[in-house]
Formats: sequence, structure tokens, C-alpha cells
Amino acid sequence: MLQNAPALGRLVPVSLAEIQEQIAGLTAEERLEVAALIAHLDRAGDAAYQAELDRRAADMDAGKKTTLDELERRHHRLSADGQ
Repeated sequence: MLQNAPALGRLVPVSLAEIQEQIAGLTAEERLEVAALIAHLDRAGDAAYQAELDRRAADMDAGKKTTLDELERRHHRLSADGQ
């Protein structure tokens, strides 16, 4: 993951080039996590996005969850549709 100053417990400023170099060294799975974080941060101030997250969390709390089998079926269906 991204290197910094963990021994001191504080962040050290790094340049964009250094961040890009660190990201380039990540695995594909780690890069997907970074991309998801960036997408989340880009929408974090959006009230509609926050409302949707709240709605989904409430649905899950109410027991509306998706099984792994259903998720895989949706993924295959969307992939077949080119999405």
C-alpha cells in the first residue's frame, strides 16, 4: 500500500508523482480499491449520494440483502450485456 511515516503516526506530504508511482506498483485488486475510494470521495459531499447510501444501509438493516449466487447472476447478466 501507499508508503508514509507509520512509525511516527503522522502523514508526510508526498508529491502527486510519488502517489502515482506507488499506485502503479499496486496489484490490480488494490488499484480497484483506490479507484473505489476516489469515486467515493468525489461523491461524498453530494446529498443525493449520501441519501442513497443511507437508503441502502436501511434496506440491509431491514434484511434486504443479496446472496452471493444472486450477485454472481447479476454480474454475469450485466457482463453479457456489455455493462
